[in-house]
Amino acid sequence: MSESETLVQSRENTPSNVQQSRKLGRRALFTGIVALAVPAVALELERQIQGGVAAQTSTEATATVGTPASGASPVAITGTPVPSANPVVTPALGQLTLVEDQRPTYPGLPRPGGELRLPLGAGENSNFSPPSFRQDFQIMASYLDPLIWIDEVTMDPLPWLAESWKWSQGGTRLSLKLRRDVLWHNGDKFTAEDVVFSFIAYRDDFDSAVRNIFSPLLSVEASDDYTVVAILSNPDGNFIRNACSQFMMQESHFRRHWNSRDVGQRTLSDFNWSKSTPIGTGPWKVAKREKNEISFSRNEDYWNEAPYTESLTLNVIEDPSERIRQWISGDVDVIWPFSPGDLPSVTSSPGTLYAADTASVMFAAFNFNNPNRIDPFLFKDINLRRALSLAIDRNRYAREVFAGFTVPDAAGTIAQPWAHESTISNPPLDLDAARKLLVDGGYRDLNGDGILESPSGETLKLRLIVRNTARPDLIALLKSIVADLAEVGIELNVRELSPTRFDGEWIDTHNFDLIAYAYNLYPTFTDFDLYGTDWDIRTNIQGWNPGGYSNQEVDQAIRAALIEPNSDRQAALLRKLQRVANEDLFALWFGFPRDLVLVRPGVQGFQPNKQWQTWGTARLWKESN
Repeated sequence: MSESETLVQSRENTPSNVQQSRKLGRRALFTGIVALAVPAVALELERQIQGGVAAQTSTEATATVGTPASGASPVAITGTPVPSANPVVTPALGQLTLVEDQRPTYPGLPRPGGELRLPLGAGENSNFSPPSFRQDFQIMASYLDPLIWIDEVTMDPLPWLAESWKWSQGGTRLSLKLRRDVLWHNGDKFTAEDVVFSFIAYRDDFDSAVRNIFSPLLSVEASDDYTVVAILSNPDGNFIRNACSQFMMQESHFRRHWNSRDVGQRTLSDFNWSKSTPIGTGPWKVAKREKNEISFSRNEDYWNEAPYTESLTLNVIEDPSERIRQWISGDVDVIWPFSPGDLPSVTSSPGTLYAADTASVMFAAFNFNNPNRIDPFLFKDINLRRALSLAIDRNRYAREVFAGFTVPDAAGTIAQPWAHESTISNPPLDLDAARKLLVDGGYRDLNGDGILESPSGETLKLRLIVRNTARPDLIALLKSIVADLAEVGIELNVRELSPTRFDGEWIDTHNFDLIAYAYNLYPTFTDFDLYGTDWDIRTNIQGWNPGGYSNQEVDQAIRAALIEPNSDRQAALLRKLQRVANEDLFALWFGFPRDLVLVRPGVQGFQPNKQWQTWGTARLWKESN
């Protein structure tokens, strides 16, 4: 029996794992990144992250390949095309040039050489364990490669370290064919044993932040040096986009450490990183590590073309104003995330501002069963929910909070282009229509205080909760709609709660009328536990669904989508889910915010990436060195 076969035997489920799985949600590892920014690459480390925008986030980005049906095989790509034309730009903001093209092109040929410098937001980056996601994602994206690439714009899966894949046995057997020209940074060949180990580590590492997306994995083995076969317990329509897009790890680098631990106690988080240089297959090699700085050298043997600059340096700069100061002085080449509120401080300096589309959502879900109210089921009144939505001036907060860099009309929580239902949208502001719905529903101001009472006599003073660690633009947005709702006789109280208290209220007491979230998304749908009846937190300790939402059509669409391996059919099911949930108005939708990326003059080649905007550092170059 090979070591890979031995590895597949253990589905580790210790008390520590069970406790952690209770905390893990389906949101991105990073929740909100206007404060500091993060992708949707891993399940949140803690469900606490779910409503916020901490050092990057929620989590809790496509081509035309899609998740192949049984027998299909994507065509491999051989490299990233070199940009060749001019960016499409809109009028400049001061000395800034605004670029809104999601696949910008550039004149001339890239110029090699020079150093690229980017800031990091997180202060502790010593744990290089890929499964734990305990360091700034920029570091991992620099020296590691995913098995499957997620297209920067469409969020479709594309060949990468795996050049093709095929489903069989009803979507429970996945065969992946690997490239044969990939080398680890120490010169060893990348083989199927590395994929086997990576899958097992993501599933069984007790500190894994993404164990849930590998939970269907029953076994994985190398049928030859460049073929991997994974067997799932059930069809999983998300496995290619979510699980196969994780970073690969070198099996020989970790074998001894992993096997020295008992089953259930294995983790890469306690690997001796201080005495071992992290190894990947990515475009950059780890060169030097210090507490607040990590530097990389160009991987000359990179299979997909070596980086254009000689080196990449990442510095911890947590203060946004200091980042801006260093960008102006030329000590930092790219800033992301960048807040619209900071635009006045940089418009007098030349540079390029990229407005990048995201797979990010903002919304406030209704509580359909609030035991703290006289009428716990107040929000089962669809006309009340619709009146609130009609009363919101989304164009105003788009201007005042986001400086126009958002899509306020976008509805729902599925922002991935391949699955988003573009026919649904938020209604325009209509105070008269909102008031009519309220009057027709029997809501009256009985005491002349300007606040309506419900038919049961309960004052419409609504309690909205949000984490105080949530992204600042979400909190600003919520405060802005207080005046909107007051126009129709509804008092909204926005309560910014500590993570501990926030969790206590949505998990235990359910003392809220609306609960607000902002997070980035995985490449595919993982919000089943937000909508599904089976995941109501009141009846399922492993659930989410904070408002106790229940809709039979939504449940049916979720169940079918989760086991549908064909991308087109899965997308159709998800579009139906969106139409139904929007008609039923699950939440107040606040649109899809855009990311701003600030780039120094003379730095060329930037390409937006919905998973992580600054992933493509290898394709950046400087006009002069």
